[in-house]
Amino acid sequence: MKNAGLLAFLGALLTISGCIKPEAENMEADILTMTLPDSVLISPPSLTNTTVTAFVNFSKLNIKAVAPEFTITEGAGIQPASGTPQDFSKPVTYTVTSEDGHWKKDYRVSLLQNVAPDNFMFENWTVNPDGNYYIPYELVEAEHQNIWASGNSGFSLIAPEKRPEAYPTQRTTDAVQGQYAAYLETKSTGALGALVGMPIAPGNLFLGSFDGAKALTAPLEATIFGIPFNKKPLRLTGSYKYISGGPVTDKTGKPVTPARQDLCDIYAVMFRASPEKPFLNGANVLTDPSVVGIAQLASGAATPGTGYGTFNLPFTYKSEVNADDLAAFAYKIVVVFASSRNGAIFEGAVGSKLYIDDVKIVTQ
Repeated sequence: MKNAGLLAFLGALLTISGCIKPEAENMEADILTMTLPDSVLISPPSLTNTTVTAFVNFSKLNIKAVAPEFTITEGAGIQPASGTPQDFSKPVTYTVTSEDGHWKKDYRVSLLQNVAPDNFMFENWTVNPDGNYYIPYELVEAEHQNIWASGNSGFSLIAPEKRPEAYPTQRTTDAVQGQYAAYLETKSTGALGALVGMPIAPGNLFLGSFDGAKALTAPLEATIFGIPFNKKPLRLTGSYKYISGGPVTDKTGKPVTPARQDLCDIYAVMFRASPEKPFLNGANVLTDPSVVGIAQLASGAATPGTGYGTFNLPFTYKSEVNADDLAAFAYKIVVVFASSRNGAIFEGAVGSKLYIDDVKIVTQ
């Protein structure tokens, strides 16, 4: 009887253990944080779904042998390995592989020096790793700086295209000076975009980064505004040409009431960053209490004729700028261009076109 009871117990145990399946391995492959010594960092790193960007003090490190440390999704692996020295004179690509080995994600990691540019000619362009769309970059003391971003990666989720010329933010040879200018056009996102209440995608360009992972779920938060700046801006100047696409439609694709023509938007904002709020976004960039100064185009109406006009926008300050904090890069600046002023809430007109060139932040 005892043996029979023991056999029954063992049989039950085997049955239960056979029903318990091993826990599934993690399928995520994300960089969660990047760490560098505080003495090196000018401001906290900016992380998006495919990029990591940080401003650093070049005088306190050897840019050709920097060893950032990463925390990644549990169980995942990263190459190059976290904590190994890399040459960051150009962006470095890190590949994160999920725990189950089935998923990989490439991150473009950039360390930028704290020499904040204030003159933008839009002469330098590259394409994203998939070759889909254009990305402008700056050369600062021969260093490649990816400080400009757009919503192109969000557009690629709704209306995938392989031609850079099909995207809302592009380059053009119709320039005031040099070979290229920035060209922004409000595009239709097709049937899929209309289905999710995002029927248009404005051309936009701004100082900061864009988190494509939030493009469909929280589009206003997808724009990460601001780069460190250590000068007090007085005016934003430049050349532009705007062709309105006509009457504005809303996110349902219907004309707004009362009817109005589409407008462009050009503005710059200076704000005091904090550990709690190191960046602003599309929901708060003009209204957040951290904003100290704004320069904005008044009307945004179509420019007359066929050539470029100019803008000269003075900064209006809401509060004083602290000189010590300014020298320590406690402030950040964002410059924003958009082919549809209310495009962030999917109001605009398909075909609105904004050309931008020879932009300067005039400082004190």
